Amino acid sequence: NKSTTMATVVSSNMSTDNNSSAPEGGEVDTVYNELLNFLKATRADLRKAAADATLATLVSSSSSSDDGAEETPASMNNEAAQRLTTLNAVQPLCRIASTLSPDHGSISALAALSVLSSHDLVGNQCIEDFLDAKGVGRMLEIALSSPPTPVSTAASVSALAADTKEEPSKVAEEWKVWRQQVNYACALLANATRTERGAVDFIGLSFPDEAIPSNLSRKVDESKEEEKEADDDNVGASAYGKRETKPTATLLLSRFLNPAFIDTSSPAHDRAVASMSAKTGMDDLDEYDSDDDNNAIDESNNNELEPQKMDPMGEEYYDPYQHVAAVIMNIAQLDTGREFLLRLIHSSKKSSGSKKLESIDEEKKDNNTQSTSHLQSLLPQLTSPNLHRRQGIAGTLKNCCFSRDSIWWLLNVVQMDKSLLLTLAGPEELSIDEKVGLDPDYWLLGPQKVREPDSLVRLYVTEALLLLLASGRRARETLRERRMYVIIKLADMVEENEEVSERMLECVQYLRRDEDGTEEGSSDKRAYEKYARGLLESNAAKNKGLKALPMSSNCEAEEEDYDNID
Repeated sequence: NKSTTMATVVSSNMSTDNNSSAPEGGEVDTVYNELLNFLKATRADLRKAAADATLATLVSSSSSSDDGAEETPASMNNEAAQRLTTLNAVQPLCRIASTLSPDHGSISALAALSVLSSHDLVGNQCIEDFLDAKGVGRMLEIALSSPPTPVSTAASVSALAADTKEEPSKVAEEWKVWRQQVNYACALLANATRTERGAVDFIGLSFPDEAIPSNLSRKVDESKEEEKEADDDNVGASAYGKRETKPTATLLLSRFLNPAFIDTSSPAHDRAVASMSAKTGMDDLDEYDSDDDNNAIDESNNNELEPQKMDPMGEEYYDPYQHVAAVIMNIAQLDTGREFLLRLIHSSKKSSGSKKLESIDEEKKDNNTQSTSHLQSLLPQLTSPNLHRRQGIAGTLKNCCFSRDSIWWLLNVVQMDKSLLLTLAGPEELSIDEKVGLDPDYWLLGPQKVREPDSLVRLYVTEALLLLLASGRRARETLRERRMYVIIKLADMVEENEEVSERMLECVQYLRRDEDGTEEGSSDKRAYEKYARGLLESNAAKNKGLKALPMSSNCEAEEEDYDNID
């Protein structure tokens, strides 16, 4: 108890108000050294108190604004972050975070690590320390930990907790803590994979052996005896060295795509759904205030299209795997990550054992394989009510467009352009000429079609379309035939963000210009001719096999016309 009280005193001394007189430099160093010793203590209560003190030091509540109308959000203590980074407090915090029990301070340690890794001044150094402490493997263990009860019961537990006015049950509290821990762990993985070393480290720990190219691995300068001892002791190699790998990325992706982990009874989930359907028609454009959108752009838009820093302090954790989208976007910057997403997964149809095959041809038919990919399973997330999911998947699609060898497959098999353009399509009424050759999914919803409200998502989507257009002439002809210009034109007419509008203008220039060696206006003519030719071929395919009815035997060929008109 005495030691716990000392840790509390350290917390109170370190989280003094900025306006009050600060202690001398020597006293401050002593306080931070004592805090570091408490983080490394053997007693769980001391470590928990020290983790709480670290978090309280990093996040200090600012005083209310001058007008006293509302309070400003929590601000980070830059001095505390720099001193804790200098003392390498990340390593003991990782050790505390690895303990899943909240009684040992795991949540406070995870929160403190998320603040440090997303800090503007010391974030990169903290990520390096985090990787040195094998933080990626620790966070993967938390992200893939078992929930308190089977996931099939998560919805009923959340609904029961929402309907109960009294204190929530123990199971509901356990689910709440588990979601919070997983949310922090995924946010830390997103921050760590922003760097190339972190992305490679994540790939080495989570991808199968065949997904790791040899050029990303360093030779381990160890003898065979040392390697054998390491295998016996279950000790892995360095972050870039040879190691045993498991497809945990596939497991993490499956949990990301499983909606059962999301608490749909949470008020935050209801607000996210409402924000997606806030503007449902063109009538709302007259009442639309562009200043509100500009404020949202300043908060969420990143003009340099860099991976976002995840600081989940104070956010809702109804969706524990929401930050996995940012992890996927970050690893898709590497060739290995894109190969993992674009690799075809073949699933064969198994025939029953009692069924007797009559011929080889029938056996081949029964063993037909269906091919899909992880990227195709991610496309529906572009319409998710969760903003983090939409931003991460939009960035993932953009990064996958850098794989020039896969452009034909992305356009003709995955049909990525349709998924991207659906986010830019709005409730505008189209003319008959604009509908010619255009996929009906863009306009069938009419006034109920909602354009993507987040400017960063629109920016990523427009960049992805621009990469598709710049990939080659055949891709541009395909997109012209699919009338991409109609959607881009209407989206640009109501676009408020200047940078997104500039990207749309570049797309228009690719679509409207004539190709080299062609006459003026040939691009539109070729698009219409190709659409008409495809329409005739599809009609011919539908009518193939139809036979004309024979002439009735009661009819006489010599009989006059029924209308007596030559």
